Amino acid sequence: MPVLKVLLDENGEIVGTAHVAAAGSGARGPDHVALVARPGQRVVEITIDDKTAALDAENLHQEIKALHVR
Repeated sequence: MPVLKVLLDENGEIVGTAHVAAAGSGARGPDHVALVARPGQRVVEITIDDKTAALDAENLHQEIKALHVR
């Protein structure tokens, strides 16, 4: 099952998501990518099913909210 990093703001609202196994792209791109929390934000890791992982960003965020990730 895929592992997803979720970036939350100080109110627990989703700011962004990234797959833990995300890789950089392009000939001059980085080897890997990461979410970095700014002051007041935090990153949590969750495990999701393949169906959820395939959703577009808007629907993915709705599914994560339904899981009550905080």
